[in-house]
Amino acid sequence: MTGVMEQSSTIPQDAAEQEVTACERTFRRYGLPLLIEDHSARRDVFGRAAPLLLVLLLLGLVGAVNLDWEPWQNVLAVVGGALVIAAAYALTNVMRGRRWSTLPQDVGWPELAFFVLAPAVPPLLAGWQWGTAISAVLGSLLVLGVVWLVVRYGVHATLWWGMRGAFGEFGSSLLRLIRFLPLLLIFSIALFYTTEVWQVFDHTPGMSDLVLGGFFGLLILAILRIRLSTETRLILAAADDGAEPAPPLTSSQLANVKTMISMSQLTQVLTVSLAVGLFFFALGTLTITPAVMDAWGVSGGSWSETLILGGEHLVVSQTLLRVSVALATFTGLYYAISVLTDALYRDDFIDDMSGKIRDVNTHRVRYAAALERLHAEREAMPGAG
Repeated sequence: MTGVMEQSSTIPQDAAEQEVTACERTFRRYGLPLLIEDHSARRDVFGRAAPLLLVLLLLGLVGAVNLDWEPWQNVLAVVGGALVIAAAYALTNVMRGRRWSTLPQDVGWPELAFFVLAPAVPPLLAGWQWGTAISAVLGSLLVLGVVWLVVRYGVHATLWWGMRGAFGEFGSSLLRLIRFLPLLLIFSIALFYTTEVWQVFDHTPGMSDLVLGGFFGLLILAILRIRLSTETRLILAAADDGAEPAPPLTSSQLANVKTMISMSQLTQVLTVSLAVGLFFFALGTLTITPAVMDAWGVSGGSWSETLILGGEHLVVSQTLLRVSVALATFTGLYYAISVLTDALYRDDFIDDMSGKIRDVNTHRVRYAAALERLHAEREAMPGAG
């Protein structure tokens, strides 16, 4: 009889734990990890990213390579660096009271310091390469910053969620593209067959491509950021309309919601840009023949490949890729401006996002109730407190 009572008393707790786990999984799938109770960078950011950090740490062993050495010396340097890093990793685990080979789930300052400083060891052992060692440390700090930003705000989950619905988004985004950009598409096609455009991108330095790409990327993010607060407020209000009220959002949780909304818009812009870029790349491959390139005085850039299709010679070149990416970037920029100013798009987007937030709020209500029940049952357990 006692065993039956003990078993029945554990069932609600197990159900509450399962409910909490299911809701937390939903939050992460939507790219909203900060909705989880007691979210911490140690456990939920760097702890979840520990396998990735370990892989990057192992890849950092290439810093031990010295081009002035013989191959066998470089092999010894890499192996020696790996042994030193493995020994330091095991020592860190032992000092933290864990098994020496444990992959930490709770990553604190000792593990982060190890990740930052360990890549500097192989270059120093391989001939005191201070410049390489300092670059490795700065690179590790940059990686930690990116990991913290991406995992903390669920950017990777939001992008994955957006890519999973890429076909649906592609159709809706293409319809908006047709509605917004008919004149731009006609102008882009005319611009694509302009000699001067090909000549400019035929002689553009490689660094200019990166600078221009980064500039337009930042410009698109800035444009999408303009109405983010207003759209977030409208989406949250529409999600709360007629629904059971969810617990109020903290400032960090609200920032997480804004990040998710902005990344959803960015996914649509990327979808449109990718479609336009692929279109112009295919169009250029079929119509910009070697004879046309010779007539325009275009060499094709630093690389080109010749394809034979039906006896005709087609060229895939660096210049074609540059022109296609440039037109795709311009189209994405114009699309971002259009969705910012078009009332019909904003209404569609707000309706779509409010439905997702309404589902999130439903899980938040269940999550709060499950947590309260779980805490109460744990406090009522014999020996609690």
